[in-house]
Amino acid sequence: MRKGTKIVISIIVALLVIVGGFYIYASHAAAGHIPGHVYEYTSVSGNQKAYMTFAQSGDEVIVTPDKNKALQASNSTADFEKVYKAQAKEGKWNYKADGSKLTISKTQNKQVSLWQYNNVLVLGKKMHSSSFTYQIANAGQGLDKKATNFEQIK
Repeated sequence: MRKGTKIVISIIVALLVIVGGFYIYASHAAAGHIPGHVYEYTSVSGNQKAYMTFAQSGDEVIVTPDKNKALQASNSTADFEKVYKAQAKEGKWNYKADGSKLTISKTQNKQVSLWQYNNVLVLGKKMHSSSFTYQIANAGQGLDKKATNFEQIK
């Protein structure tokens, strides 16, 4: 093999290792990036927004269409607890980030609804999911293959 060919192959291998390493990191970074932050979620249809404030520790999350309420909850643990308890009358929200999956659940009247975002990639202040599955109490279940995005706003 010629010296030039060896160099090209070495460069290709190095690039594959770098890109592969970045992908593995980005696809398993959600658990470390979301605690204590507020994310804006845009619906797959693009016409609705929700705001998610993740607890600094634990598995609680506040899900609200009110951006100000989401931002207020992120100011301190006491503010988070105040907003979470007020919202709990309409159901308790929890989350689990595991590998490349983010699951958000709502428990209301002893019934659980789940949204699992698949193939989550963290890229700076953005999270991207290629699809999500859902199981909504008394409303059915399914898979939506549309991509969804979350953007960290605080």
